[in-house]
Amino acid sequence: MKNQRIHLEVLSGSALLGEERFALARGERELLLALALHRRGIGTERVTELLWPQIAAPIGRNRLYVALHRLRRRFGGDLLARDGGSYRLDDARVRVDLWNFAELWDLPEHHASEELVAQLESATNAAALYEIPEWLAPTYRRLEEFAQAVRTTLAERALGAGEIDRSVRLARRALAFDECDERAWSVLIRSHLVARDRLGALRDYRSYSRALMRELQATPAYEIAHLLDSAR
Repeated sequence: MKNQRIHLEVLSGSALLGEERFALARGERELLLALALHRRGIGTERVTELLWPQIAAPIGRNRLYVALHRLRRRFGGDLLARDGGSYRLDDARVRVDLWNFAELWDLPEHHASEELVAQLESATNAAALYEIPEWLAPTYRRLEEFAQAVRTTLAERALGAGEIDRSVRLARRALAFDECDERAWSVLIRSHLVARDRLGALRDYRSYSRALMRELQATPAYEIAHLLDSAR
């Protein structure tokens, strides 16, 4: 076990150790998420504040030591590295899905692919099945925004390549997650216009207008309305 790489899919709640895949218990997942979000290390007090904010510090420290002991027994003693008063995952042995996404999410246009979309959707869908801790919410929102940027980038690429059916499918896939995504609506409406389906473009423009008014009390951007005027 000591020399096997560990792949932690903490957002979807599983781990791969060698050829064996198994589910993480909720407590394991949240502790591993806390460690993964603090890749350079996190102190005992900060971990206990995140995971057990409502209990006394001595009890929290005891829970943490028990949880760390269980992780070491399950994955091996070299799962964790200790730097002074901080713990961190040993990245010489461990890879974490969250780290993989974080290395990409500032440049979604460079890394967009169907495979990446599938990975992101698997992670966010699984994570949504349990109550997201408050301290994880900003990371989870950023992950959702990254997934959305990848979806709309793929839709724009398909439209640029003249793959109209695919651009429509991808744009609708993006809108299923965010019905106010201006880029996705733009791709969808332009796809209809390229296909000379002005009625379809008008229908979806009206759907976009209703969604914006309902959710944001706003109206569509001038550029999208201008697309329809130009196609008359």
